[in-house]
Amino acid sequence: MHYDPKPGHSVIIVGGGFAGALTALKLLDQTTVGLSITIIEPRAELGRGVAYSTEDPAHLVNGPAEIFSLYPDDMGHLSRWLAKNGPANGWQPPADVAASSPPRHLYGTYMRDELKRAAAEARSGSSLRHVRSQAAHLSSSPHRVRVATTDGTVLEADETVLALGVFRPDLRPDEAAVAGHPRFAENPWNAAALDRLSDSSDILIIGASLSMVDAIASMEARGFRGRYRVISRRGQFVEGRRNAEPARDFLAEGPLPSTARGLLARVKAERRKLAAAGEDWQGLPLAIRPHILPLWQNADDRERLRFARHLRPFWDVTAHRSAPESHRSVEEARSQGRLAHGTARLLALRPVRNGIAATLKTAAGIEETVFAGVIDCRGHQLHDWRQISDPFVRELLSSGEVRPHSTGFGIDATPEGDLINEEGRIHRNLSAIGHPLRGVAWESSSITEQRTQAIALAERILAKFTPARAPS
Repeated sequence: MHYDPKPGHSVIIVGGGFAGALTALKLLDQTTVGLSITIIEPRAELGRGVAYSTEDPAHLVNGPAEIFSLYPDDMGHLSRWLAKNGPANGWQPPADVAASSPPRHLYGTYMRDELKRAAAEARSGSSLRHVRSQAAHLSSSPHRVRVATTDGTVLEADETVLALGVFRPDLRPDEAAVAGHPRFAENPWNAAALDRLSDSSDILIIGASLSMVDAIASMEARGFRGRYRVISRRGQFVEGRRNAEPARDFLAEGPLPSTARGLLARVKAERRKLAAAGEDWQGLPLAIRPHILPLWQNADDRERLRFARHLRPFWDVTAHRSAPESHRSVEEARSQGRLAHGTARLLALRPVRNGIAATLKTAAGIEETVFAGVIDCRGHQLHDWRQISDPFVRELLSSGEVRPHSTGFGIDATPEGDLINEEGRIHRNLSAIGHPLRGVAWESSSITEQRTQAIALAERILAKFTPARAPS
């Protein structure tokens, strides 16, 4: 075991994907004191995580570059960076860079390079260290937090941030028989798995959200000309993004609704007005999104769970739309009669001689159909920490350092992101950002929300190291 305490002001960030790297960037850019930051992340590059590790050029950021700058006070920063650095990274910027959706791998390069820049320009005495390992154990005291890694290193710091990202659910027992099967792509971003399916006659895609768009765009780029059958439990199907202007701020007219039913009534009334005026409904989620945090935090758990149970599928496909260039592949396959979508529930998967047999429950009853290939596009959507099999997540819960959020989404924390242990005590030196805060803030997965969280978190941490500094 190697013990590695850090003298002076120090922060450990567990997880070096987008949220963890962005937190480090904001700390380094804003600190006025020497600051030692250690990021525990097994990947070779910081800032990529799951979303930005894909090297497939068909996998695009699901929004225009003009809204995804790392610096909200300089929203043109990303567009300028893309214009300058895109060609050297294999991407030719279009004439209107600000309205474009760059490849996600390129956006990950932007995050990586900006973190390197922040580390190089940080105040004298500051440092950024990348420990390529995984966290195994965490213990906190009122003034220090200690984290042990799987390779035996023990790190200690004043503050620790959990930026653990997303987790895929394990295959159910009635699906486990196809694990490792050459005709089953458990991960829609696994290039080798998709390569094996390129000669298939037909493919079952489980899930109809953004991961489905990635899978179809990738398969079309590989020359696949077979048929897709896309299934989803609620029958929802993600749409491509149009450049609609935000609708009027209708939720600002009077008190925010306190129930899911009340919210739905307001939204449906506004959508009818938009339809009557011939305006694009895609402006509606843009008007709703700034109110999501107060809507969620002002609701009680009963209403939060009611929203999650009944309205979440509609919100997910309405708010999270795909880049136009990616969605074009979906629409072309559909127009050629090669894509069919319907409501169905997957009951089981099993290997057969010529592919994979899927047992589905549809409105017509139970059916079993054999497909030449299956792609699991349900995504990294396991938000209930009690069901996550990751050893560090299990250890955090069993040790009592954190507790599940009462909604079952993520872990419990204050509205600011300070974590709460199993006894209800608020940690003053242990915070979280991004996906672990799903139960606290609901929308915690997108670039814009994580950017806001990272800025606020960095200000709170630095205020402790420089008491005269007050968070803005």
